[in-house]
Amino acid sequence: MLKSFILAMVSLIVLSTTVFSVTFDDTLQGSITSTETLQNTKRYLMLGTVFVKAGATLNIPAGTQIFGDKLTKATLVIERGGMINATGTFDAPVIFTSSQIVGNKSAGDWGGIVLLGRARINTASGSDTAAIEGISPSVYYGGQNDADNSGTMRYVRIEYSGIALSANNEINGLTMGGVGSATTIEYIMVSWNGDDSFEWFGGTVNAKYLISYNPVDDEFDTDFGFRGKVQFCLAIRKPSVADVSGSTCFESDNNNGPNYNTPRTQPIFTNVTSIGPKQYDTSIVNPLFTRSSHIRRNSLLSYYNSVIMGWPQGLLYDGSGVTCAVQNDTSRVKSNIYAGCYTLAASTNAGCSFDALAYTNGSNTVFVTTAGAQITNPYGGVLNGNYSPANFYPVAGSPALSGSNFTYQGLSDPFFTNTTYRGAFDQNSTWLNGWTNFRPDTVNYQVVPIGIQPVSNIVPKSYNLQQNYPNPFNPSTTIKFDVARTGFARLVVFDILGREVKTIVSENVKAGQYEVSFNASNLPSGVYLYRLSVTDGPATWSATKKLILVK
Repeated sequence: MLKSFILAMVSLIVLSTTVFSVTFDDTLQGSITSTETLQNTKRYLMLGTVFVKAGATLNIPAGTQIFGDKLTKATLVIERGGMINATGTFDAPVIFTSSQIVGNKSAGDWGGIVLLGRARINTASGSDTAAIEGISPSVYYGGQNDADNSGTMRYVRIEYSGIALSANNEINGLTMGGVGSATTIEYIMVSWNGDDSFEWFGGTVNAKYLISYNPVDDEFDTDFGFRGKVQFCLAIRKPSVADVSGSTCFESDNNNGPNYNTPRTQPIFTNVTSIGPKQYDTSIVNPLFTRSSHIRRNSLLSYYNSVIMGWPQGLLYDGSGVTCAVQNDTSRVKSNIYAGCYTLAASTNAGCSFDALAYTNGSNTVFVTTAGAQITNPYGGVLNGNYSPANFYPVAGSPALSGSNFTYQGLSDPFFTNTTYRGAFDQNSTWLNGWTNFRPDTVNYQVVPIGIQPVSNIVPKSYNLQQNYPNPFNPSTTIKFDVARTGFARLVVFDILGREVKTIVSENVKAGQYEVSFNASNLPSGVYLYRLSVTDGPATWSATKKLILVK
């Protein structure tokens, strides 16, 4: 499946007329039918649709860069029963981006990532499976296992993806079809996507720390029975870019047919910061921007504790199935801040004597202008993209620093982090730091090898992980280890709670003796653990030691 450098160059000549800004070391194409592990010391050109088949696993270590080919509409599809482990870190994210040259990248340069599972879905026919849109030949999603596991995606950037093949037949930045709750989705940034940044087709997968940056269509599209939980999201719109279908932050459907079929679409979002296209009351934006939220076709979407600002309309409750659900408290939009929307709320086919404006105004905080939310500088990068994390923090005295409510049904779930603030941030939030990039248009990606240094080519008799020196240390220390047989080595640092904070080594190594420097200048003082694992075929050797950072 993974071809040589020579084949990569041949593939470029045959399949693409693009002039590339980087040299590719390998290709990613065809079908993966077993376990494949990429290397973060290589640049991969993805050609055509790559299928990770049932029973197969694609491992993508921290710092790996994959470039989607435009001519062949490169797309990565993880089929039901397949697994992806794209495990970046805050300082070495996994990057999927366009293979076009710097200055020539645009939304829709390549397809995107399609993740499929066996959780329950809602279809018009009542079938528990369906073909995912946009992929040929057809691949299916859905089933009966809501706890299905499709793998892990953590600290991943997806840039310039999203192809609208035809009306209602698109590939999004990250498409999730029937993905189950055992799957991990955290720290994902989708930038300049040609359709929706994130779309869920049924399933139960939960997600935290999502960024949607300048998509063409919707930020968060939920349909076909999606019932997951989502917390801490940042969504930013460019005032001139919108879709003919009418661009929103939240679009939520059940299905396109007899849409009372079950399971009903019923996700819960909380702590979202949505920076809409309208900065000022007099701002001129693309007329295809409609509203921040469009809840329709009997969806039971709920969202809470969020900051929604700068949209032509706050939200639309569409259809009697939606309005009756809101009236009967099975779908809720509460404890949010709406700031700077021309109109707040409306409904169509209202049932149950539903008053959309009174309901929305009564359960949320409403300001006439975007300035009312008192966010530091949310529109500071609209023209040039020069955002920093602090742009989105509430200023002292902001209404976003208080007013959250986690007593609503569903929010007591242990998945959710109980906050006192509304929106994705308070003044001490750090989750944007390090791994994000709001200027992908300027980046000429270069592989930055992780700093492993061979000490000796003498083949040791056994594997060994030495104690770091010095220990305690501040801020750097050296770790030495021996590898008895050639294999794939991972050296990872964890905090005392077992959370991964740094990947130091993640690559194939030959038998020998090695040392590596670990710089912890961005970590607080404390006790940490470091673990070395070396995989040689079916066997894995591992060892763990403790290190102490004192500042």
